[in-house]
Order: sequence, then C-alpha cells, then structure tokens
Amino acid sequence: MQSNDSIFQKVLNRPLLLIVLGSISLHLIIALGIGSWKIYNIFTEDEAEIQVYHQPAAIQPKYREYKLKTMRSQRSTAITPQVPIALDQTSDINIPLIKIAKNTKNNSDITARGSTNNTSDGFGNGMGNSSGFSTLFGNTSPLIGSLEGTLIDFKQDRFKESPPNKGWMESGKDFLRNFDLREFRKFFNSPQKLYATHFYIPMMSAEVAPRSYGVENLVAPSHWVAIYQGKFRSEHGGVFRFVGTADDILIVGVDGKIVLSAGFPQYNPSKWRPKKDPQHEPPAVSEYLPKLTEGDWFKLTPNSPMDITVVVGEIPGGDFASYLFIEERGADYKTTKQGRPILPVFKLKDFSRAEQKTIQADYYEKQLDGSNFGFY
Repeated sequence: MQSNDSIFQKVLNRPLLLIVLGSISLHLIIALGIGSWKIYNIFTEDEAEIQVYHQPAAIQPKYREYKLKTMRSQRSTAITPQVPIALDQTSDINIPLIKIAKNTKNNSDITARGSTNNTSDGFGNGMGNSSGFSTLFGNTSPLIGSLEGTLIDFKQDRFKESPPNKGWMESGKDFLRNFDLREFRKFFNSPQKLYATHFYIPMMSAEVAPRSYGVENLVAPSHWVAIYQGKFRSEHGGVFRFVGTADDILIVGVDGKIVLSAGFPQYNPSKWRPKKDPQHEPPAVSEYLPKLTEGDWFKLTPNSPMDITVVVGEIPGGDFASYLFIEERGADYKTTKQGRPILPVFKLKDFSRAEQKTIQADYYEKQLDGSNFGFY
C-alpha cells in the first residue's frame, strides 16, 4: 500500500508526467468510442434494395398499324405553313390559298388570297423582289417606302359581336382630329396588314377589300374603311396638292392636317371642303363617280419626311373605286380636249408592268412616270 501511495505521490509531484498520462487516457477513450460506433454501424447497416423495372409490353401489330395510319392522316390534313412568296418579275404563277390566322371563336378562317396576274378579281402582280403577294389594296408583306394599311369594320366590335354605338361618321370625326388609329380600337381591325404604294384602285366589287385583307368570312362588304399611314417625301421639294375622286371615301391627311376629301360628301365626317366646286370629269367607269376634287396646297422640303394618312372606304356596299393624283404648283401639264390637266398618279415607287396594265385599263389619260414619293 505504501509502494502504491509512493508511486501515486511521485506522479503527483511530476505535473508534466500527469498531463501526458491524462492526454493518453483521453485519446484512448475517444478512440474506443469512435471504434464502437463504427462497429455498430457495420453490423446494423440496411441491406441495399434492388428495384426491377419490367419491360413495357410490345405494341401489338394491329394496333401499331392503326397508329401509323392515324399519324399519316393527321399529317395529310395539317394546315400548310405560311410561306413568303418572292417574284423577280411578272409571271403567270397562281398563288394558292394561304392560311394566315384562325378565328377560334366561330371557326372562320382569315385568309389572304390572290393571283399574281389576275386583275379581274381585284388582284395585281407580284411586287418585284418583295416577299408576299400583291393585291389592289397593297402587298401582304412590307415594302420599302409603302404605307401600312388596316381594314376596319364598323358593323362589329373587336370581339366580332354587337356593333358599338358609334359608326364611321362619329368615330371618323374623332380620328380625323388626330389621325390616331386607337380611335377605332373598339371596332374589328383586320389582323392582316397591307402595304400600299399607290391608291389608283379601279372600280370593283366592294367585297374585294375584305378579301384582300383575308377577312371575307368575317367582314361583309359594306361599312368598312381602310386606313394607310406612313411617311412620304419629295426628292426635289416643292408645293403640291392632291386631286382625286372615289366611290365612296378618299381622304388624305398630311402632317396631321386634312388636305383632301374626295368622293361622296355625305360620307365625309370632317369639316374640310374644297376651295371650289369640282369641274373635271372622272374616269368613265360609273355614272355615279363624282368629279375630281382639288385639295389644299402644301409644301414639301427636299428629302424631308412628312407624315401622311390615306383613308379609303365603302359605306352602303356595292362597288368601290379610288383615284388619287398629285399636282405640283407651277408644273406644265398637258391637257385633254376638255381642258383637264393630265396629272401624274400619286405613287411611292415605280409601277410594275402589271400595275401599269391595270391602271391603264380605264383609258383615262394620266401620267404613270411621275415622281416617286416613297421615303427610303
């Protein structure tokens, strides 16, 4: 007992040795604990679960044949995607029916249709290197220097339901104060835009306009107006005025101001009136077409863009026509035997050969090689 006490006393008298022994004891305790935990986990670890996925049953031959026939039928009845059409020159190619959009409300299709060389139904030629195809109300794809057109139907609202309380005469009056298309937001607007470079549109059935805009199944050929907006300019500048006539509506605004309202006065919702009564005869295509109306003079600075709006429309239905010329102050024009100046047709680009043929078909003397007013 004394020997043990003396050993213990010697250890206590040596602090360094006491610290070393304490450290060794602590590490042995920790190692023993960790080892025990590891051994416990090894013997108690869950067995791995193996999931076996069964191979799907093969499609029976008869069912596979049925699926293949169904897929072929779906492909054959699918709508052909819209493909832009570009023509380098006038040809006899006929443009097939092109689906542009579909009205999910009443399953009526919105289509733009035409033929590149058939003018009897209101369609003109292809437009050079541009994509799309041409109608007498404009090209289906944008053209450089053209004005963008929208067809508005005053017989129905934008949901193609009951018409709004206002019609063309009321809403048109508001529009002609600011030339803002939002004035017509409550009415049905054609989804398809057209891009026009002239407004010499021969006498035709009023149904050609909705057909050109691809909405003949949605818009009856009456109480419609097509509004074209954009920029124009004169390369050399000068003082000009528009001259024209229409059945029923032809209104031109320049820089936010009305400068011409031709056609039937009862369908002019603005206060604009010509300085003098019309005196020159229009093209002899209808006994009802009004005489040529001369507009107000306006100035164009050389190559400076100006806002322009052109409105054409048909109210009661039946036939439609529009004839728009431009006159430069001080220019020397030849005259007809009746004393009418032979004015150039207002245009934003050169006419194609097919357009020239269509415009010349009424045998009304006019200039086709006048200045181009497109802004490029």
